[in-house]
Amino acid sequence: RDRCGFAAAGAPSGTVEQVDFDSTGLSKDFAIRLNCSGASRVAVTSSNGALAQDAAMPGYASSAPYQVQLRLAGDNGTVATASCDAAALKAAGNCAFSGTASGTTGLRLGAASTQDNGSYLRISAPPYAGAQPLLAGQYSDTLTITVSVAP
Repeated sequence: RDRCGFAAAGAPSGTVEQVDFDSTGLSKDFAIRLNCSGASRVAVTSSNGALAQDAAMPGYASSAPYQVQLRLAGDNGTVATASCDAAALKAAGNCAFSGTASGTTGLRLGAASTQDNGSYLRISAPPYAGAQPLLAGQYSDTLTITVSVAP
């Protein structure tokens, strides 16, 4: 039977601390190393669907949108890639890799991936351009990545 999961020390983790992301934008890659002997699916969920904070004040925004790109690479050179807004990852929205990975949910890589092939999850955002300025403070979101064998 096929096996699939994250390789030892291959699960993506980390944080981004970007001062003034609202005026400079942000971009960060998180490496993913799979240990899948056959086809796999990888899915992502977001706790907030945006960079957000708990505080609120009339006339100010307390969340900022950002984009998520998932790139999966197989041992044979096969590549699967897709991008979506973080908002689509909050409630299993309209995105190729939103939700919890299963045989039918997530971005499908149709090849084995057991090496460091250059798979990653990228978060990015241009400078904030919303109608209301962002409220001062710290913004955060948590992305959860799952992997499954794919038929």
